[in-house]
Amino acid sequence: MKENTNSEKIILGVSVAHHDGAMCILKGGKILAAIEAERLSKKKKERLHKDNFSLLLEYILDASEVKWEDIDYVAHGCCPEYPQLNDIELGRDWIMEGSKLPPKTIYTVPHQLSHASASYFTSPFTDTVFWTLDGSEGDAEYFFGNSLLGWANDIKIQGDRMIPSGASIYYQRVCEYLGLGDPLHKVGTLMGLAPYGTVLNSYTDLSSQHETTNLIEENFSTAANIAATAQKVLEERILSFVKSDISSPGLNRHQYESTNLCLGGGTFYNCPTNSRILKETKFKNIHHFPACGDSGIGIGAALFVAHTILNQPRHQYKPHEICYLGKNYKLKKEINYEYIARRISEGAVVAWMNGRSEFGPRALGNRSLLADPRNQYNRDRLNHIIKQREWYRPFAPIVLEECYKDWFDFDIPSPFMLYTAQVKQRERVPAITHVDGSARFQTVTEESNTHIYKLIQEFEKITNVPMLINTSLNGKGQPILETPEDGVEFFNNNPVDIAVIHGEIMEKK
Repeated sequence: MKENTNSEKIILGVSVAHHDGAMCILKGGKILAAIEAERLSKKKKERLHKDNFSLLLEYILDASEVKWEDIDYVAHGCCPEYPQLNDIELGRDWIMEGSKLPPKTIYTVPHQLSHASASYFTSPFTDTVFWTLDGSEGDAEYFFGNSLLGWANDIKIQGDRMIPSGASIYYQRVCEYLGLGDPLHKVGTLMGLAPYGTVLNSYTDLSSQHETTNLIEENFSTAANIAATAQKVLEERILSFVKSDISSPGLNRHQYESTNLCLGGGTFYNCPTNSRILKETKFKNIHHFPACGDSGIGIGAALFVAHTILNQPRHQYKPHEICYLGKNYKLKKEINYEYIARRISEGAVVAWMNGRSEFGPRALGNRSLLADPRNQYNRDRLNHIIKQREWYRPFAPIVLEECYKDWFDFDIPSPFMLYTAQVKQRERVPAITHVDGSARFQTVTEESNTHIYKLIQEFEKITNVPMLINTSLNGKGQPILETPEDGVEFFNNNPVDIAVIHGEIMEKK
């Protein structure tokens, strides 16, 4: 077997935490493929463990066209919580011994540094400030472990200091308190509920409490007001930190002069917060890795090893190269874009499964349910009948990038659905307009996603509206679907009208 040169070294990255397990392959410093454990196990938020390791490994080797013996290193993005449990060493044991695989050199990269590396090394920046923040918590001493502030330049990434932050913990506690459910699954629901309420003049800090109520069922108005307050508190705490601590640090001041900012950690799935950072701080350019939660720490760890340990050159990623990372399922037939667009304009809901699956929690046009944004009924149909979720949850639009400024009050494209903006022509697209007039929009180009781009183009020809409702292709309690077999099963068992699965059309009469 020919030995890889240092610039060609292949790294297996693994995300090992209490949830959101994942695996990836890098070659020569470039991400080839990645998959989350939940997509194969069908269990939401599934962690990576010795019983599913081989399943993910088989998938990821096939997706990247790499053999196990070709892998040079394993990069282990580790769990931040409860270090006394020695999770790092336990993980090292079963990655090799529990998997019954030949030994490899394993690098363990700390959790927050993995978050930071995933964001920075996939960014277009050569110098940047970075900040990570998530909801992890342990004992009081380890509470500092949920945030990291630092800077990066070229292939050097330097953590400056860890920041104790209760902002995310408070938000999670409110989610539990209102009776929405496990915050790991439901903080997005809290974000959707908040616009229905009015911010209260005072609030109770629930960061250290675990009380649970059924308030969302008993008094929706009060629950919405508390949710609005929690959202406001989260935004204000984060904005305050970005404007003061990051913009005017005491130590290493010159390192923080960049107007670029990389954000990592699950807290930054919160779209209104991201939008305010962009609009209200000195940072003109912001980058997120689209899987900025714990599923992304394996990629971050692998990137850290590639660039800072092996000195492999950085790859200049285009947006689609860091979000569509699943197996490359080939088209079985050419897609009839005009027909599907016309059926959507007539009221059909389409299960759309084409190309490589998205890595991360957001459906970005390859594993999506699509519908007409002009028809308000579609929102209720998707929420109540198909997805069987809370009635107040909004739906995101996917819009042609060249048209987004005509429809959304925002200054930059949003390829990963991580920002919210006010909708300009609300009366024309009520199904994607939230109660506060906002939408969590995604922009798409022909280069980033040819199939969904051409479909929206055809829809625009029919309706003069260059966007579609885009929500994740999954049913109640399911993760986003992965395989063609998953798509066929979903179509057969759910009240959608059409499925387009790698070009093949299935239709209910």
